[in-house]
Amino acid sequence: MNQPIKILIVDDDPSGTQLLITLLGFEGYEGFRPDEWTDPLASVEQHRPHLIIMDVRLRSRDGVDLVQQLRSLPDPDVANTPVLMMSAEDHRRRCLSAGANDFLEKPFDRSVLLATIEQILEGSLSRT
Repeated sequence: MNQPIKILIVDDDPSGTQLLITLLGFEGYEGFRPDEWTDPLASVEQHRPHLIIMDVRLRSRDGVDLVQQLRSLPDPDVANTPVLMMSAEDHRRRCLSAGANDFLEKPFDRSVLLATIEQILEGSLSRT
């Protein structure tokens, strides 16, 4: 049996996070939250998700800074984890410059989200 594709959701909005986890579950993905909000990258290192969906604006951290930190980690399998950034404001250029694979502006359509996830994963999984 194949392991489910794991997607880490880094967003400080609990209802939005739960909605994403539920939606991803309906599509066969395993969505989950970070173990510790103080260090979401520790969840990346521990759980090795196939994709990270991250909000730009977090209460305690800046999502773009987290992407830059992720990209500088010494383990290439962790550092190269694909990242889909999202925000209610257009931060596309800033996110992509920091190393995000793609960006969606909130609110986004379910079909656009799923198509973007599939596109990122196809590129990522074909390199493994």
